[in-house]
Amino acid sequence: MLRKVLLTIVILYTNISFANSFQQNAVERQRPIIETVIESKVLGEELSLFIHLPLFYGKDFSKNYQYPVLYVLDAPDNLPLYAGVLASLTGYNSAPQPIIVGISTNNRDREFLPSIDKNYGTDGGGANKFLQYIREEVIPYIDVNYRTEPYRIISGHSYGGLFVAHAFSSSPALFQAHFAFSPSLFWDNSKTVDSLISFIKNNPTHKNYLYMNIGNEGDPKHDSPEGKQMLQGIKNVDKALKTLDMPNLKYQLDYLANESHQTTQIIGAINSLRGLYPQWSIPYKASLAGYDSVIEHFTELTKRYGYPIEPKRWQMYDEGVYHLNGNNNPTEALKYFHYNIKRDPEDLTSRRFLVDAYIALNDKSSALSDLEFLLEKTKELEEKQKLIELKNTLLK
Repeated sequence: MLRKVLLTIVILYTNISFANSFQQNAVERQRPIIETVIESKVLGEELSLFIHLPLFYGKDFSKNYQYPVLYVLDAPDNLPLYAGVLASLTGYNSAPQPIIVGISTNNRDREFLPSIDKNYGTDGGGANKFLQYIREEVIPYIDVNYRTEPYRIISGHSYGGLFVAHAFSSSPALFQAHFAFSPSLFWDNSKTVDSLISFIKNNPTHKNYLYMNIGNEGDPKHDSPEGKQMLQGIKNVDKALKTLDMPNLKYQLDYLANESHQTTQIIGAINSLRGLYPQWSIPYKASLAGYDSVIEHFTELTKRYGYPIEPKRWQMYDEGVYHLNGNNNPTEALKYFHYNIKRDPEDLTSRRFLVDAYIALNDKSSALSDLEFLLEKTKELEEKQKLIELKNTLLK
């Protein structure tokens, strides 16, 4: 209970300058979706991107933060789904805040299907070109205009799920995680399944995350040959993954017997993210153990996801305040506040906590030194007066 109270204090303290009321905070959370038109040279046509930025993306305190990117097919329909799911997950720090990019098409069948299947007409065969468009035009645009981490996720449903499965084997370095919900693996005699399994067998050290699911499409009572092929495709992938030694490939396959083709993407949006991020937040035991264990947690995250992952400033506030006020360990608390100040000497909030930690240790000299810095940098008159009073108390 004390831990929750301290976390609330820190959040309120650090957010006070930009969220002075529930109403303001609620408005901030209703972030608009940015539509950008791309004139694609690869495809020879205009297409729209729909971009949803993380909470507080434009605030001063997060100006140096970078974010992984979740690319969602069939935009803008599926973008709000992920925005809602991630609002809850990131609110409890169960996943990182990503930039969500919804990718639209002018001809869904043509762009998502790897080949033409004459059993279903003459559309298809444009998946490789659409991948080229994403690789050469969409991703560079996002990386140039937004603060991105070198970690990309792609998600698709049905034909979009087939496209994701195709991308996994045909362009393996483009995305570091793949979500395929009810992928249409029946297409063209399940050639995408064969390609995916062949790639896995020939690349046993490939580092990635693969999530696939299927609903009741393959249930015999539905008498759907496509559904049965989809189910068999999932089973074939499942069998291959279970029999091969793939130390760097994390995967999850869900059989959702009570879900229809239309709802697997809803369940999948939650399950895929939880599978990709099984322990994103700082474990309770690591928090209790102290600074070294917290840093080790982020070292492990870096190893798992393959790019440098450091604690955010607010996370170090939380840990530092807990050890200062909740655990009565100002020596340990100093480590967290010093971590923040080392990365941003102008971080006045961490420096103010630092003063409290030095006072708790009866180190008046260090406390006064940081108080002088705060007095020089603080502009708000009421806060400055409080600092002067604290200084005078220490000088007595």
